[in-house]
Amino acid sequence: MAKGLKKNLINDSTIELLSRFEILRNLSHEELKTLLRGKETSYEARIAKLIRFEPEETVIREGDFDSWSFWIVTGSYNIVIADTVIATLNVPGEIFGEMSVLDGIPRTASVVAVKEGICLGIDMSILTNLDDEYIVHIITSGFKQKKMERLNLTHLQVVKEKQAIDSRYTTLLKLEKDLKKREDALAQKEEMLYKKEQELIKREIAMMKLDSYD
Repeated sequence: MAKGLKKNLINDSTIELLSRFEILRNLSHEELKTLLRGKETSYEARIAKLIRFEPEETVIREGDFDSWSFWIVTGSYNIVIADTVIATLNVPGEIFGEMSVLDGIPRTASVVAVKEGICLGIDMSILTNLDDEYIVHIITSGFKQKKMERLNLTHLQVVKEKQAIDSRYTTLLKLEKDLKKREDALAQKEEMLYKKEQELIKREIAMMKLDSYD
């Protein structure tokens, strides 16, 4: 991820935009500046960075293992799995990359910039090194809440899918019962026709016997 780092992009308009993001809205402008600037003299050593990505630049690579999460500030980004674009994110404040960090697993998808854009990146592995405990608490709590929301959403989707499957199963059972009734009705008609056919054969045989007596 560090290869994508560009120049310092901190300015008042960007800080104002960041302050509207869901997890960051409880932080003041000064606290956001503290988060971005840190106390390190080296820009590379900061916990949070504003990063500019060029068109088609990879933000996250599928299969990699790192501890960075990202907020969209500007731009549009494709979510790619196995060279297939499955979604596009372009709303300022949208987060990506946090689930792999929270779950401690390799990246399950790549994220590629569609056009030039800016993201706020936070290295969650060293966030606790920040001296301001309040900022650390706000961000870590926000991420945990976000994870719960994603899990709840996943749960709701699973419930809906189960309900849809149950509904389809019920419909299939009804169709199966209807088909069984039709099959039974056809079987009854076939049996009646067979009996009538046997009766006609018997009558024909009886008639033939009578004719032979004449």
